[in-house]
Amino acid sequence: MERTFREQLFFLLLCLSVLKGDSRYIENNEIAKDELYSIFNPDPKRDSADVLMYRRPLRCLDMVSVEGQFTFTAESPQLSCAAFFMAEPNEVISVDYDQADIDCSGGDFITVFDGWVMKGEKFPSTQDHPLPLHERYVDFCDSGSVRRSVRSSQNVAMIFFRVHSAGSSFTVTVRKHINPFPCNVISQSPEGTYTMASPQQHRNCSFS
Repeated sequence: MERTFREQLFFLLLCLSVLKGDSRYIENNEIAKDELYSIFNPDPKRDSADVLMYRRPLRCLDMVSVEGQFTFTAESPQLSCAAFFMAEPNEVISVDYDQADIDCSGGDFITVFDGWVMKGEKFPSTQDHPLPLHERYVDFCDSGSVRRSVRSSQNVAMIFFRVHSAGSSFTVTVRKHINPFPCNVISQSPEGTYTMASPQQHRNCSFS
């Protein structure tokens, strides 16, 4: 992996570490205390019966590390948005399109990507990922009702989206699933020990 991409990943994970409270000081960035708790706490507050799915709004630029249902509603045109999803190293992520009120013919789109893209750099790289690049993108406007659920090949995934009109919205549900043989992992922690094993599989794997 190129050095620049590693530096970008380190910066992103450093921000995640700060928001999780691993840093001594947290600056006021106009995010409410309860919202910070709901994004990064591994046990988010739920209904007393623990049967209702956790829900919160999705922002134009967002980081999500918990399961739940996330709804984006545009207050104004939003032309370049992305939400990054992250699970534990031994998990993969599924993203379900629940509903979308967007104008596909007018240039709006919602696209799930199997991995992360940062400043043109992709993780995992094309050489390390089991799928060809075009199969890693799943666009709501193209797939419609044909494919409303996308599962990642590793512990990270993301969505790109663009909406031109205020009031446009969509909802996705994010779930985590155990992956017995993880490959291509981004760790949430900058230190520690982790073992990857791919028995009887000839694959290129990476860990960042």
